[in-house]
Amino acid sequence: MPIIVPQGTEPGSEPTSEKDKKQNRVREEYPLSFAETAAFLRELADTLEKGSKIEMGLSQQQIQLSPDEPITMEITYREDPKKKKIEIELEIKEHFGSAGKGAGRPTLGPAE
Repeated sequence: MPIIVPQGTEPGSEPTSEKDKKQNRVREEYPLSFAETAAFLRELADTLEKGSKIEMGLSQQQIQLSPDEPITMEITYREDPKKKKIEIELEIKEHFGSAGKGAGRPTLGPAE
């Protein structure tokens, strides 16, 4: 089942650059509500948990990826006088060979 970017959303301010095109990379940003973001992440989570192929429409292309473990998650926190920002980046790869297992995951909740 395809993972769908919420209807009515348009890509945001960071279109695919010429460098990205040369590297066969598509980059889009979508301004989503909390509910739309949660629904998208649940759909992705369900797909990963089932071990299913990821299918997604992106930049007028149909993307298909059979993900392998480990998935790399990078979390960045930035704070300045005007705003606080957390970035969560997932790198989901289809490996052509065997891949090692990850070392666990970060936890949500208060820092200890």
